[in-house]
Amino acid sequence: FVERFEAAYVNEMREFISAIHEDRPPSVTGYDGRVPLVMAAAARKALQERREVRIEEVTPCGTPKEPRNVLD
Repeated sequence: FVERFEAAYVNEMREFISAIHEDRPPSVTGYDGRVPLVMAAAARKALQERREVRIEEVTPCGTPKEPRNVLD
């Protein structure tokens, strides 16, 4: 899997490092990564239990919320 998307991972790391050097927020945040993981967890639970699953059921801290920019 990693080999298949190697260029994407390299580009993402370069962008992250550039954001640090330029003292700006990265274009991709932890929130951007969390949302698809939460969706996948809900989908997996729905498949296993053969029922509709609300996002709140798979997020111990509640529904993911768009973060505010901590650098502002």
